[in-house]
Amino acid sequence: MRPHIARLPVIRRLRCLQFRRLRPLADGRQRGLPIVRYYWGEFLERHRGEIHGHALEIGGTETIRRYGGAALTRADGLDLAHHSPEITVVADLTHADEVAAETYDCFVNQFTTHLIYDIESALFHSLRILKAGGTLLINFPSVEYCFARGLDMGTGGPLYVFWQFTPIQVENLLRRMGLTESEFELEVFGNLFARVAYQLNLPADELTRRELDYVDEGHPLLICVRVTKPRHWDVPTPEHRIPWLPGVTPARWDPVLGHYAA
Repeated sequence: MRPHIARLPVIRRLRCLQFRRLRPLADGRQRGLPIVRYYWGEFLERHRGEIHGHALEIGGTETIRRYGGAALTRADGLDLAHHSPEITVVADLTHADEVAAETYDCFVNQFTTHLIYDIESALFHSLRILKAGGTLLINFPSVEYCFARGLDMGTGGPLYVFWQFTPIQVENLLRRMGLTESEFELEVFGNLFARVAYQLNLPADELTRRELDYVDEGHPLLICVRVTKPRHWDVPTPEHRIPWLPGVTPARWDPVLGHYAA
């Protein structure tokens, strides 16, 4: 990570004075690399070799192309609507029966689990569409901003935050999918300072490596999981659950207003 003036001791002490505030810095507008993206990048770098062949990604294909590179034979993007040329699979992951089973060598499911009410069905289909021996790389946020009115980002439906995960909660979800310890690897990232800094909208390059890389399992920020689909995976389809949603007009994403979209 490059040296940054905001990480100098005096400057960092002055930055800490900004923690006594009621709204995030810059009203939630993205400022550099978000801390959770730093953690996810570290995780993906370690598992780069598993992103190969016919790969799928939520929301686009940028991540699988960046980390898979020449090892990819085909890159598909999945979302609720065809909002960009990268979206080649239009489906709701919670009942994605139209996506053929055992299709993909790798599925990168990133930064969506907290937005999916029926998380068990989404996890089931994430595994079902993988080939036997294929890899699911997925993350589960432990701390996140809540969109009180919902947020329309033009991806096919309003986004609401339904979950903020704990490691034991994620492990129970994986075990309910018929997985054993030999078939998944769960890694926790974050600590108290990183959680507070993320909520205040401090970017990763304004923290030191120690502040970023120190892990406190009692204060997780992001939970990352690698799953290898078992050869003889056979789990019943979960009952599909539909959430209640408030009868309000969702806010529309605005890159200027950030999380405080109008």
